[in-house]
Amino acid sequence: MKYALGNMLGGAGGLNPDGLSLDLQFATDKVLTARKGPTPVLTRASTATFIGSDGLIQSAAINEARFDHDPANPSVCRGLLIEESRTNLVFPSAALTTQTRTVTAAAHTLSFYGTGTIVLSGVHVATVTGTGAYPTRTTLTFTPTAGSLILTVTGSVTQAQLEAGSFVTSYIPTTTGALQRSADVCSITGGDFALVYNESEHTLFAEASAMSHANFGSYLSFDNGTANEQSALAGFPSPNSGVCYVFDGGGGQANITKSITLNQNNKLVAAMKASSFQVAANGSLGIEDISGTMPTATILKISRSWSSATITGTYKQIKVFRKRLSNAKLQTLTT
Repeated sequence: MKYALGNMLGGAGGLNPDGLSLDLQFATDKVLTARKGPTPVLTRASTATFIGSDGLIQSAAINEARFDHDPANPSVCRGLLIEESRTNLVFPSAALTTQTRTVTAAAHTLSFYGTGTIVLSGVHVATVTGTGAYPTRTTLTFTPTAGSLILTVTGSVTQAQLEAGSFVTSYIPTTTGALQRSADVCSITGGDFALVYNESEHTLFAEASAMSHANFGSYLSFDNGTANEQSALAGFPSPNSGVCYVFDGGGGQANITKSITLNQNNKLVAAMKASSFQVAANGSLGIEDISGTMPTATILKISRSWSSATITGTYKQIKVFRKRLSNAKLQTLTT
């Protein structure tokens, strides 16, 4: 049997008809190394914790990727864990004692393991009783007024964390003072970027479980470091949606949304081509935008937008195509 050279190189009807340029299977492979395309670079300026395949809390070194597991079923890898920066305000966290901490008038989340009780007083009043030892994590999200928050502790309260934010993140161990976990930054730049990117048309796919869509973060995006040039598979907070979001020359070209549910796996895809923009989520298409132009980008970012807003969560898989896939394929890819 004979094959045309163009087909062998991935032309129409060839080995790669959809122009797949990046295939990252984080939950299955548990490495950053791509099955196809360049391997992204992950940086984080601090150590950080995650749930290992043994179901226990483990520590990752500076710049080490974290592949998080379900503590109730540790054989299940949830994917690459990417988080915004957070600070644990209480210490020592391993076995919490009664203390007073200064907080701002913003959402905070308290979490711990054990069956003890923490009574909050001062700038916020609440009683939180633990529901069990690890892996049962008790959490409370609340918004205090600014000032001194008193935490009165009785009984078993372990791996305690008080962080500014509207949702709980991975455990940050503390001993003699508050401690910050740095943000995870994952991207492809330089010569590797050219192997992935096609300016005239492309499709961005992610399967992920997000904790929040605040600040218009992106699951996956091409940009030039500014808001003026970007094509993103983004997240919108109200209502929580996957978004095909495109800016060219500082002007909005597409903003198509499709509702999703946070804290569960969602399959999301955004397809971009001049005068043909679309989004799909979990097998359902948005309303196609048939006008607009394409931006010029220099970097691919995972979980992060041009403004460094992070979509905190676990990323099961990521794919990039150097083509604007058909609407039928967008539905199939996200089903």
